[in-house]
Amino acid sequence: MSDRQLKPCPICSIPSPYWERYPRLVCSTCCSKACDSKGRKVKFYNVDMSGGFLARFADTKEEYPSHLCYIEGVKCWAEEGKFGGIAIERYD
Repeated sequence: MSDRQLKPCPICSIPSPYWERYPRLVCSTCCSKACDSKGRKVKFYNVDMSGGFLARFADTKEEYPSHLCYIEGVKCWAEEGKFGGIAIERYD
């Protein structure tokens, strides 16, 4: 991967792959720190093999009814990725 395909993570500044579709994409390490506004850890999933979006609290597995999350105090937005997976971007 060339340097032109890397950009700093908008949370931790570590070089991460750049995707034009997701210009504010957060690195995977930072994604693992996602929480709600009260600091409760949240995890995001695809519903099944064909996609969809689902969010759950990490501790109880109860559904988290939002795409909004916070990473290191930075407001972020999680969504289903264009080609699968979950994309979390800094919310500007």
